[in-house]
Amino acid sequence: MRNLRLNTVILLLLSPLAALAQEKMTLDEAIMKALENNYSLKISRNDESIAGNNVTPAPFLPTVTGTGRQAQTDNYESSSDGEESRRTNVYTAGVSLNWRIFDGLGMFATYSRQQELLSMSSQRVKIDIENLVMRVCTEYYNIIVQQNRMESALTSLALSKSRYENAEEKYLLGVISGLELQQARIDLNADSSAVLLQQEAVKTAYILLTNLLNAGHDINFNISDTIMLAPQIDIEMLRERTLSYNNQLIMARHGEILSKYDLEVVRALRYPTINFSTGYNYTRSEFPWAATTYNLTNGFNWGFSMSWNIFSGLETNRRISNAKIEAESSRLAYLDIENEILSELDLLYNTYQNNIILTNFETQSAEVARASLEIAMERYRLGNLSGLEFREYQNNYLSAINRRLTALFRAKISETGLRLLSGELTD
Repeated sequence: MRNLRLNTVILLLLSPLAALAQEKMTLDEAIMKALENNYSLKISRNDESIAGNNVTPAPFLPTVTGTGRQAQTDNYESSSDGEESRRTNVYTAGVSLNWRIFDGLGMFATYSRQQELLSMSSQRVKIDIENLVMRVCTEYYNIIVQQNRMESALTSLALSKSRYENAEEKYLLGVISGLELQQARIDLNADSSAVLLQQEAVKTAYILLTNLLNAGHDINFNISDTIMLAPQIDIEMLRERTLSYNNQLIMARHGEILSKYDLEVVRALRYPTINFSTGYNYTRSEFPWAATTYNLTNGFNWGFSMSWNIFSGLETNRRISNAKIEAESSRLAYLDIENEILSELDLLYNTYQNNIILTNFETQSAEVARASLEIAMERYRLGNLSGLEFREYQNNYLSAINRRLTALFRAKISETGLRLLSGELTD
């Protein structure tokens, strides 16, 4: 009866995991789903569309305006013969074209500036994409780690169950005391609690990934995968790729170029502006009370105009000086970001190398701990090892497995972070 009750408890602990075992999802599928559904990324893409709409040839094109008006005037004249009403109707219509044909090349700088803003907006989308990919990878690998920890916890639970059953038989035969049976029961309860807590950790990891995928509130997928480390990455290759393809650096370069266009726009104020205008006007005035009942004028007009701000109280000089300072600040900002990213690359690469070494060490330790546990289990079965000593081997095995999983997870996250810095995640 006790064994039946214990098996029921284990099944209840594992039932939430069985609910997760539905459609399998790979890392690539998770990334694609996140890129399709993530709200923040959709907002970034909308901003990019707005920036694209702002790149327009309007600065180079003329403007055409049509006008029309109807006015009526009633005048009353009083004389000895009485009061006389004189009504006048005026109809006007026209169309005019205005075209700025020279403004010190400011229109070209403005157009190039809008193109640069579009490039920066596209770059922001790439940065948001790689950050989202990094988060998806982190949660995906975390699920793998938590599921592996669940497997080791279940293994420990099965061993504790076997140990408890063995101790119960020995107790009934009078071979061991009730104290050792109670200790076996305590360890079994502890492992049952550990499985329950680990099941919560697995489900939490699934919930976090589901949120990133914007896949609703139901977990309708399952991950069955392993963490595989890529071959050793060369630091010099990473530095070269980072300087060329890092999206933060590319964004900073766009900012530097944008400040140069801002300077060109301000410099254009020193030059005259030349406009061409033409149009057609139509005017009809009606005088029903006069001998000449109406008057009509119509015709084309055209001409050029020029304006030149000869002196503005040194305001133009001030704006040009500030634009030069801002351009220099943009250049310094790029150098600062470059130095910061290269430093971050070196730190992350050092972490990556250490985690690779730790993973190798902990893998060996886990293999030794597993072999030691198998020997200890056989010795315990034969009665050559006490329950407390067997528990120590069991804990050593769990500790070695968890250390290996932690080192493997950190190594993979470090590797993914290096690929992010080198711009590989958005290639």
